[in-house]
Amino acid sequence: MRRMSTRRCRMLATLAVSATLAAFAAFASAVPATAQDPAGTVMSACTKCHNTQRICANLGAKDKAAWNTTVTRMMGKGAQVSEAEKPAVVDWLATQQPGAKPVCQ
Repeated sequence: MRRMSTRRCRMLATLAVSATLAAFAAFASAVPATAQDPAGTVMSACTKCHNTQRICANLGAKDKAAWNTTVTRMMGKGAQVSEAEKPAVVDWLATQQPGAKPVCQ
């Protein structure tokens, strides 16, 4: 069996690193931008039908289960929140305190 040259070994290592970085970049770009910004999703999706006062009034009053029920119901009525975005939106809403920005501005 022939030994690989140092040059060829470096080339294969570079290729492996490049492939790994390309795969990571593809995965990162596949995640919707709004999934990374649940506050932005709330502001864009929820305010199409509700004013921010209605959402603000429930911050700190609803727990995660209640927000999950609400978001699920609103998605059923057409709210533009994907299944991928939903967990981040529910978590964000459940952890906000009354008066939180940007909803309660």
